[in-house]
Amino acid sequence: MSPACRMRFFQLGRVSRTVLLACWALVILISPLRADGDWKGYLAADLRGFVESAEFQEQSPNPQFSIVFEPEFNLDLHREGETFTFKPFVRLDSLDSRRTHLDIRELYWHKAKGTWEVVVGLDKVFWGVTESQHLVDIINQTDLVENPDREDKLGQPMVRFSLIRDWGIVDFFVLPGFRERTFAGSDGRLRPGIAVSSESVYESAAENK
Repeated sequence: MSPACRMRFFQLGRVSRTVLLACWALVILISPLRADGDWKGYLAADLRGFVESAEFQEQSPNPQFSIVFEPEFNLDLHREGETFTFKPFVRLDSLDSRRTHLDIRELYWHKAKGTWEVVVGLDKVFWGVTESQHLVDIINQTDLVENPDREDKLGQPMVRFSLIRDWGIVDFFVLPGFRERTFAGSDGRLRPGIAVSSESVYESAAENK
């Protein structure tokens, strides 16, 4: 990695330090609630290299280095069928400032009893039918900053009520708002031919609510 690339990465790291510290603070505050909470997750470093030169002037010719952290905390609340889940996601990227971001993928309370279940909070719902295209996977917004294959999703605020029957499951959703789709910045290598602005325009005054 060139000195300029390293300098930019560390500058972005300083900008995102508050985000990372906020995520750690929430993890630390939650962990003492129960000693029997279950922790898992991963910490990884990614490197993207490109055999061809950049197509657009804004894009850097340097390799793209990033660090990703995704812990997951699951807690049995010791009340019949009640659990709590917290799953944040943090990425720091050396080239694309929009790819440096924090998202809460899951943060919800879950209650299951007999033939019904309730979920309140931020959750991900997967309705994939085929391996290549998930045409009905419409609850969660696509996170194109993470990957252009549209497999990564943002957490969605919701209240979900499920009825479980022998012949299937019926889900009812209350979605108080939708998440804006994320796009790579103009300096990102994996982006559309025309860079997408981060400024959203709404016809309704309610915007994304």
